[in-house]
Amino acid sequence: MDGYEFERAELAALERVVGDPTAKAMSLTFSLLRRITNGFSDDFLIGRGAFSVVYMGVLPSGLQIAVKKLYPLLGSNEIAFENEVLTTMRVAHKNVVRLVGYCSHTQSEIFEYEGKSVFAEARQRLICTEYVPHGTLDRHIIDEFPGVLDWNHRYKVLKGICHGLRYLHDEVRIVHKDIKESNILLGDSLVPKIFDFGFSTSLCDGESWSFDNHIMGTIGYMAPELIIDRTYSFKSDIFSFGVVMMKLLIGSTWDRENHNVELILQKLRKRLVKGAFASWENNYHQVRTCLQIVYSCMDMDPNNRPTALEIIQRLDETESTDYSVSSGHAPPLWQPGDEESDSSYMDSSEPEITPSDDTLPSDDEPASADTTAETSTQEADIPDLLSKLSLSVELSSLDFLEKITDGFSHERIVGKDGPHAVYHKAFVYEGSISGRTMVAVKRLIGVAIPVKKFEMDAKQLMSLDHKNIVKLLGYCHDESRGHRLVQFKRKPSQDFKGAEQLLCYEYMHNGSLRGYLIGQGSHEVDWHMCYKLIKGTCEGLLYLHEGCGDRPIVHLNLNPSNILLDENNTPRITGFDFSKLIGEKNTKSVFSKMNGPLGYLSPDFLYSKGTDLKYLATVDIYSLGLIILEIATRQEIKGDHGIIIKTVKNNWRQDSQIATLYGSLEDKLREQVKMCIDIGLHCVKSNPGDRPTAGEIMLWLDKGSKPGVARPPLGATANVTHADDPIQEKEKQTSLRSFFRRK
Repeated sequence: MDGYEFERAELAALERVVGDPTAKAMSLTFSLLRRITNGFSDDFLIGRGAFSVVYMGVLPSGLQIAVKKLYPLLGSNEIAFENEVLTTMRVAHKNVVRLVGYCSHTQSEIFEYEGKSVFAEARQRLICTEYVPHGTLDRHIIDEFPGVLDWNHRYKVLKGICHGLRYLHDEVRIVHKDIKESNILLGDSLVPKIFDFGFSTSLCDGESWSFDNHIMGTIGYMAPELIIDRTYSFKSDIFSFGVVMMKLLIGSTWDRENHNVELILQKLRKRLVKGAFASWENNYHQVRTCLQIVYSCMDMDPNNRPTALEIIQRLDETESTDYSVSSGHAPPLWQPGDEESDSSYMDSSEPEITPSDDTLPSDDEPASADTTAETSTQEADIPDLLSKLSLSVELSSLDFLEKITDGFSHERIVGKDGPHAVYHKAFVYEGSISGRTMVAVKRLIGVAIPVKKFEMDAKQLMSLDHKNIVKLLGYCHDESRGHRLVQFKRKPSQDFKGAEQLLCYEYMHNGSLRGYLIGQGSHEVDWHMCYKLIKGTCEGLLYLHEGCGDRPIVHLNLNPSNILLDENNTPRITGFDFSKLIGEKNTKSVFSKMNGPLGYLSPDFLYSKGTDLKYLATVDIYSLGLIILEIATRQEIKGDHGIIIKTVKNNWRQDSQIATLYGSLEDKLREQVKMCIDIGLHCVKSNPGDRPTAGEIMLWLDKGSKPGVARPPLGATANVTHADDPIQEKEKQTSLRSFFRRK
């Protein structure tokens, strides 16, 4: 059989699989998928995410399928591909997307590698599913209800999702681990279908599972036990379903801490549009029951959450009884004259943080500098190349960056920032050997940030100029090359010659604050160095919050791995990949999926929808407080923040504990230690409005650092109670557990 006949036979077989719901998924060739997507044409593009791009595939008969092409990431997407294919092949349910085919294609090609022509393997991984015409659920949920979907459709969708979860949990024993609106498709008649099983896991009856590697999931949907205890079970999906259910009921601007169902029902009337709310009004009892189910799904204790089957049974009960307003059993949601009622609970005019896949996933591993790497012999040729050329211009050239990193060689790697970024050390010469500048070239792998956003944010970051901020020297966006993952024999897989985005930073010789803290161990600590680290970090954060003109920056990922140390051990803040550049009209989030420890984020931020600068700055202040406490006390931050906060409150404002750590420190400096601990505890207050600003902290440090000068009060805006104990013991613990317990 020649190639043409083989392709015809393959197409015919695929047509049969697509047309027969009972048929098993088949292995497909890359050439066939390329053909039915018109060469992966943008005209066939139907979706794009952080880890894949989705095309429509059109068969000769007119049947359509969805072709998901995974980006060639190192390791993580290979695992996700295998996981999704093997999992989806096991499922067959109307509320779960059906797998029709898959492709694992590897082709040997000739590449230039370290100056030589070598054979390498270019990988392609694709997943083909049924085509679901109405897109993802998140496109149909808007805050001004009822919007696109009336109540009957919303109820049908949430019940269908629940049936899908019941099937996954009870029949095939699969935990999805990333239930959210963007992972639910709407088919004909708006039948919901769960998809994207890249994170899924199989569990036995009554089993839960713990893990030590990084958290994979989406901020705002992850169950607390996954965040705090690093365990998951079927009930973890139920928590995520509760979040989806709430958004179907109320929209994305909802207050997670308000558990008063009756109050929420009354507040809903402001959101209902005249002439279009009848389906909500006439189904009062169903709406009320669904709100009750939401809060049972989102219980802190997984054992208290219902199963998917129990939710279905509860919903069935609401269908068997006439609870309509006309029957007299239920009060109305809305009555004439209620339009002007005060309702600050859900003000849809307030901007919100919305998940975006246009982000740079991060990791809490230190991206420290390796000071032992040797200079390549090729570096001697670089001065001629750079003669009389602007450094920033050269750093925008992919060819130049490739040259100074020896072709992005493995030997040049000095750190990683999650699975999507690798740091290479390089030397840039400005006219002579003695004028060389060492830079860290950050190469993004498998992510594609929109070019306008990439360039706009990079230009602002290049404009930052402060002694406590790592300087961005240049950036590069180059689409001239194809993107593929290659495997060299006996060498690690590498993302080779791809559509490239790179950032070039100052090189920090002494690694990260995390590395410094670990290196100190149990040795007597140098308080002078600690104070320098604390004050320098505070100065850097003050510059970001208040020194950047009309576009202040909140970091949203401040932790010891994102604070680097230069040759003088001056702390420099970096890690702006998660940062938020805020102007008067710029309120879009750059924070979505979580890949790594949640470590230093404030509990209120995990489920908050606040987007104003004043609130978001308090998230950084909370992180700063934990960092201050960790530097001053050497209590490692991990797991539940409340534990370390309670320990510090109870033990670390006495001289004995400070003397143990700092040895023969004189009295006036012990007071300085106490002052910093007090500042740290103020920063981690549970109420964001009670946290000080960076400016207030600097004022306290500047005046409090002088011997004999009384500590000045923090500003009135911080609402601090000034007493003998500035941190009142009766205050609620700032911890993930206490946050989730609030009713």
